[in-house]
Order: sequence, then C-alpha cells, then structure tokens
Amino acid sequence: MTTIAANRQAYMRAVLGDRDDMLERILRHALLERRCPTIQIDDNAGRILQFLTLVHKPKLVVEIGSLFGYSTVHIARGLPAGGRVVGLEIDKESAATARASIAIAGVSDRAEIVEVDALDYLRTLDDEVVDMVFIDADKKAYPDYLKSVVSKLRRGGLIVADDAFADGPYLDDEDAAQRLGIRKYNQAIGRASGFFSTFVGTETGLMMSIKR
Repeated sequence: MTTIAANRQAYMRAVLGDRDDMLERILRHALLERRCPTIQIDDNAGRILQFLTLVHKPKLVVEIGSLFGYSTVHIARGLPAGGRVVGLEIDKESAATARASIAIAGVSDRAEIVEVDALDYLRTLDDEVVDMVFIDADKKAYPDYLKSVVSKLRRGGLIVADDAFADGPYLDDEDAAQRLGIRKYNQAIGRASGFFSTFVGTETGLMMSIKR
C-alpha cells in the first residue's frame, strides 16, 4: 500500500470511525480462525455497497463470489424490509465461513449463501427479476458473468463489479488472463448503450453500472 493510500484510509477512519465490533468479529473468525485469504473488499467499498442498498432499496441482490461473506453482510445491512441477498460461492469452505459471517452479523433472515457455480445458478433465474448484482469472483469470467446477468436485471437495476482497476493484490503479475478479463468487462459495459457506467475509486476500484 502506498503512503497516499494509507493516509487516505487513516483519514476516512478518522472521519467515519473504525469498523464496528461485529465486523471485527467476522474478520477475526474468517482470517485468523479459518485462515481465509485476505482479499475481501476494503471497508470503504463495503460502505458503498451498504449505501447503494439503502438508496436503491433492492428486493433481490445476487452476489457472484461471496468468499467469507464480508461483502454479503454489508449488502444485507442496507436492504429494505423484504429484501434479500443471495451469495453465490462455489468453494465449500468459503461458503461455510460465509454462512457463519451472516450468522454473526444477525442477517440470516435476509441473506443466504448458495454453494453453486454462478453461471449455472443464473440460468435458473427468470428475466428481469434481479434489482442489483455484485460481481467479485473469478476475474477471467467477468465477461461471462456480464452476459449472463444482463437479461436477469430489471431496467433501473445496478451491476457493481469489484477490482475494476485490475490491479488488486490477488492478481499475480504473471496471470495476464485475469487482468484481461476485467478489462474486457469494463470495455463491454462501459460502452454499452443499455447502461450508464462510472468508476468509483475504492482501493481496487468499482465499476458501477445502471441498466437504462
């Protein structure tokens, strides 16, 4: 992390306060006890997801790639009455940890984790039933996720993709395919006439798009 980024994080914490005890419990359980990889969204990105659900009031959010459920919890916290988030996680151990995170946060009534291949799950959904999609999974598959969710998303729905700057710490310099997947995704949705998109400057970047 650069000095500028570290100073910016410190400033945001000074203004907004530290993460709450419940989020700390989730991180301790996932990172220290379960030894999950430290590639979860940063705290500001989490706040943005919660902000979006508070403002957009989605009834159904589909999360592609839940890891240990840190982002799932942020999304769930902002949902309106009757809203729910379905987290899709193909890794068995990660899915189990994500369910534990949801339980710790007390949002099991509005969040669930489905252990499934995301593309297979998306095929089961009717068209235009999803209000918001959050993508944070296999970077090489970002273009495939986009193709699969477009018809499932209602008009006015949101797609938010993490790691949009294609320079996250999870990316091996030798794995150009991951960077290429993200860039193809950004180019496709950024230029699509059916969407209006913008970058949001979190640590690794969000690409945020609304369906016209």
